[in-house]
Amino acid sequence: MSPVLPTRDTAATLEAARRAARAGGAILRSYFGRRIAAREKRGDDLLTEADLAAEATIVAVLRAATPGIAVVSEESGGEVTEHGLSWLVDPLDGTNNFVVDVPQIGVSIALMEQGSPLIGVVYHPITQTLWEAVRDGGARRIGGAIAARHAVEPRRAVVAHVQGYPVGPDLSQAVQEPLRAAVKRVLTNWAPALDWCLVAEGRVDALVSLDSEPEDLHAGALIAQEAGAIVTDFAGRPYTPGTPRVLGAGDPALHAALVDRLREFAG
Repeated sequence: MSPVLPTRDTAATLEAARRAARAGGAILRSYFGRRIAAREKRGDDLLTEADLAAEATIVAVLRAATPGIAVVSEESGGEVTEHGLSWLVDPLDGTNNFVVDVPQIGVSIALMEQGSPLIGVVYHPITQTLWEAVRDGGARRIGGAIAARHAVEPRRAVVAHVQGYPVGPDLSQAVQEPLRAAVKRVLTNWAPALDWCLVAEGRVDALVSLDSEPEDLHAGALIAQEAGAIVTDFAGRPYTPGTPRVLGAGDPALHAALVDRLREFAG
């Protein structure tokens, strides 16, 4: 088992992730609003030349800055190792939004240490906002600290819902129905990494992640957790990487109420 990075190395590695996210985000900004071709890669998920260009830039920055760490990316593939360190990259979170010029998009980069996120960085290239977290080191948005919201009644709560592309409509509807009956509003933004950051900032009260892809999950979930959100599976058990169905909420009472609604879908 490899040790966690020393503090001095963590700072340098976090800075590498910041630079990679901003560099990839600059590529995405240069493409945003232009008419570009998109093709289906699985289900109704899309792939564009912007994804590939951003990925190439991000991977190049990470490999140059941290040559001993493997890079696993959504488009080029690879596998996060259970031993040692590896980067997990989603160069364009929210590709469908990007294609139709909806600016709810992001870059997600997680440093996985023995299969668990050690560093998380999420970047919104349109507003040039960057969120980051280090395990047991807190979370922040560049420019100030952030904290998940507390003390909200379920009937007044706004909850984000995200799901992986293999999830069928029947399961999606079955999960959303009890949510809609319990809370004020359910948001479906199709940009999971950004939604986790909204939870971390207290802009959204909770997030329900149904079989989301790991590259969309780990950086944002770490940021929310380090900002004070309670992050578990649907049954209320502690979240660990590999948990397919994840619930995060800033308020303990809201979290408990959502567990009651979702427990049967815990799997």
